[in-house]
Amino acid sequence: MITLATKHKLLLAAAGAALTTALPHAHVAYAQVPGAVTGGTAVPGFGTLALVGLAGASLAGILWQNLRSRRHARRSADLQAQVDRLEAFLTASPDAWCGWSAGGTHAVSPAFASLLGVARCDRLEDIENALETSDAAALNGAFGHLRLTGQPFQIVVTTADGARVLELSGSRGSGRSGGESFDVLWARDIGDVTGEIKRQTQARNAALQTIAEFHAALDLIPYPIWLRAKDLSIVWCNKAYADAVELGRDEAIEQQRELATDAQRGSGRRLAEQATAADAPRSETQHMVIDGARRLVEITEIPFPAGTAAGAMVAGFALDLTAQEDLRRELSRHVSAHGEVLEQLGSPIAIYGADTRLLFYNQAYVSLWGLDVKWLESEPTYGEIMEDLRARRRLPEHADFPRYKREQLAKFTSLIEPAEDLLHLPDGTTLRMLLVPHPFGGLMFILEDVTNALALESSYNTLMAVQQESLDNLAEGIAVFGGDGRLKLSNPAYARIWNLRQEDLNGEPHLVELVEKMKHFFDYGDDWEGFKRETIAGTLERAAGNGRLERVDGSVVEFSSVPLPDGAVLTSFLDVTDSVRVEQALRERNAALEAADRLKSEFIANVSYQLRTPLNAIMGFAEILANQYFGPLNDRQLEYSRAVLDSGQRLLLLINDILDLATVEAGYMVLERAPVDIPAMLGSVIGLTRDWARKQSLKLDVDYADDIGTIDADEKRLKQAVFNLISNAIKFTPPGGRILVSAERIGGSFVLAVTDTGIGIPAADQERVFGRFERANPQARQTGAGLGLSLVKSFIELHGGRVEIDSRLSEGTCIRCILPARSTSDTPATTTGPASPTSPATPAGALRAGNGAG
Repeated sequence: MITLATKHKLLLAAAGAALTTALPHAHVAYAQVPGAVTGGTAVPGFGTLALVGLAGASLAGILWQNLRSRRHARRSADLQAQVDRLEAFLTASPDAWCGWSAGGTHAVSPAFASLLGVARCDRLEDIENALETSDAAALNGAFGHLRLTGQPFQIVVTTADGARVLELSGSRGSGRSGGESFDVLWARDIGDVTGEIKRQTQARNAALQTIAEFHAALDLIPYPIWLRAKDLSIVWCNKAYADAVELGRDEAIEQQRELATDAQRGSGRRLAEQATAADAPRSETQHMVIDGARRLVEITEIPFPAGTAAGAMVAGFALDLTAQEDLRRELSRHVSAHGEVLEQLGSPIAIYGADTRLLFYNQAYVSLWGLDVKWLESEPTYGEIMEDLRARRRLPEHADFPRYKREQLAKFTSLIEPAEDLLHLPDGTTLRMLLVPHPFGGLMFILEDVTNALALESSYNTLMAVQQESLDNLAEGIAVFGGDGRLKLSNPAYARIWNLRQEDLNGEPHLVELVEKMKHFFDYGDDWEGFKRETIAGTLERAAGNGRLERVDGSVVEFSSVPLPDGAVLTSFLDVTDSVRVEQALRERNAALEAADRLKSEFIANVSYQLRTPLNAIMGFAEILANQYFGPLNDRQLEYSRAVLDSGQRLLLLINDILDLATVEAGYMVLERAPVDIPAMLGSVIGLTRDWARKQSLKLDVDYADDIGTIDADEKRLKQAVFNLISNAIKFTPPGGRILVSAERIGGSFVLAVTDTGIGIPAADQERVFGRFERANPQARQTGAGLGLSLVKSFIELHGGRVEIDSRLSEGTCIRCILPARSTSDTPATTTGPASPTSPATPAGALRAGNGAG
């Protein structure tokens, strides 16, 4: 673009070029003037004039040039103003532009390149590269056509990155002077407009799709539907409408064929006019011929609400009521027949309408309540009939009758399902009243006198309850099978004996099914089907019988079968497994006891005669040697003799204990009761053990009241028991300890106690020490066979007493023998369990200390 500054520079250059060209001509002229200096001689006057003339000519040229420059400046200013105006208009334009002249001059707006998203737009190819391929080809062809013919064009293109949609317009423009013309390309971003058009197009398509779907849905409806415009002309109808008028859809609309013609109580248009005038739906029924058949049709016209998009349009539809009309006629016939049937029934029946008025009654209803037929023909209300019945005391007594009446009348509007009630009348009559909602509204009352039936039912239910309760609590399993082989009755014991679940017994199962579930109880060999047939036949056989079943699980069941008068069979089962096992165990125990008794007898005899006899000989000879009856012995011989005698005595004592224990357990021991002087008895035992205690460095004391008296007991066994207790205490009491033997009368009992300061017995061993051959603590200086405390317990229990032990480790033990003061009848000895833990107070002065048991 040629700027004004450039133009100004060109003008100055042209003025300088003109002045330079004029000066040589002046010099030539000056040299040719006559009188000029030649040959170094000046010609006065003429040269000066020539110089002045030349200067004047130069000045005139300069002045003319200045005038010309001023005209150019004014013209440039006008051009600049015009350029500024044009640029202002172009800047305000929403379009970017780019143009080329025929001579190749290029002009472009700053926004054109940024709109296309390119760096520069010097050539048409730059613009085409910024577009999609197809759009670039379209632009190339259109712009080429513009250059050739000057024909304008307008196309829509998309940038290569798809970010923008542009509208490109091509046109040719030229100046007013008819100079150089430009082919200009105008560009405008129409992305927002295109998006809005696209959205509106999509919305329009969706709306059209919805309308099409609604039309399709309405075509599926089997009754005619149509739509009227504001002038009540039909503008749309569904397929059912077109079929009804026997035309195509378009033909029906074009011909404005009405479903109801004028000959049939007026056309549908008349009904639509009425609906439009009333601004409310209007309906009417007409008979018309459709598909060659006479049909009852209800036509309805519904105006659209004011202010809706549909404006003043009217929708209509037609319903075929022919089936309802036929049903109404059929129902009328049924109601008539129904009334005749109800009249013949023996049960009192009355039907009240929705308004509670009596619509129907039969003769039984009149007879039951003693009502006046003429009054009933006036259709009184149910409330009036209730008042009449109450006045004649034909209704149950109620403290608040108005409330009862309101509740009964409320059932006419609240009752949905049939309801049943019992009416207990003052005369003792009980009526069953069934209230059934009537299909036409109101209620149907069905009454029945159940006075006798209730009495019989009560008696029957009581009897059945007693029988069922009896059956349910029987130990025997009861099952009743009908003549068809199905289970009619059973009790819980039956299910328990045969291991059946409740669901196995529900629904009257057949005997075949039950036998299959009992299969695992029977030993049927390889022929289950044969066994099952025999079992079923035997169970259903109408003959009384009984027997015993030994099942494979080891249980034993006794059964019996009794035929019943109604063809059923009563079977009973009793699980006698425990009884059989107890019986078998008792038999085995009896045999074992008899064998044990023989063994004990033989043992006692062997000990008494085969063990005791040689022992007596040994002890006799040892005693002779120890007493030196055949001469003096040296110290070693005397020590050995006494050791043999002492060992023999201990062995004899052990044998005696074993014999006594065996005698007690065998039940052969009988106490020889006699009054026993307690002080004398204790003194005798203390005398036998005091020297033994002294040798063990133990202090042996006795404590009892002077007036303690006597006890009825076997003195020998009582001494033996006390001796065993004292010897046990001596064995388990360390040197320096103390043993206290005490006796005390407490109420009706004697308490003999031996208390020591020994090592004590652990709590876990306190019950065990009374067992045979038990030793609680191995720390004793001397250990025995463990029979001492067992014999004590046996002897005391033979006397009807009990033995208690109280021991603490490292403190001592107190063993108390509690005996009844009065004698009891002699009974054979039996092995008994431990005595009751309850014990009287420890005797005064007794020291609770501990010992072991040996």
